[in-house]
Amino acid sequence: MTPEEILKKENIYLGEETINGITCSIGYIKKFKWSWLATQLNTFVIIGKTNDKIDKHLIDSFSKSCFEYALHNNKGWPRGLQAGIGSIAILQGNNIDGEAIVFCEKLTRKHWSAFEIPVLYNTKENRTIRYISAPIWGTIYFPFFTRTIDSITEQFR
Repeated sequence: MTPEEILKKENIYLGEETINGITCSIGYIKKFKWSWLATQLNTFVIIGKTNDKIDKHLIDSFSKSCFEYALHNNKGWPRGLQAGIGSIAILQGNNIDGEAIVFCEKLTRKHWSAFEIPVLYNTKENRTIRYISAPIWGTIYFPFFTRTIDSITEQFR
């Protein structure tokens, strides 16, 4: 299944854009939950694919660009006022180096009322590479992020 087909099946397809020089399919999820301390989370799922070698620099710059896209295209409540923004940047490829994997397994960037989540999908091994454990900040949102990432990447196979 293509990323566009997957996002349409999930009823979250927003469109296509070129981000960081990579053509991407973009999904958008707006959710409000009382269990999230009565906040609205506006999540962008951005899926790109490359034949280039994915190193730390490539996934880092792709993730940053996706995060900026999410900030500029947020249609929800203003960030920080009972609202947050999520950016899940999924980059598919078949040539991924070890530093890129480590970068995705350890979330290191913190943003005010926003989440930047880099994810890799190894098309050769049909393997998703994402954070190993949820960070303390924003911990109430990470079960949602985990389910969303796993649900989408399982359909790549």
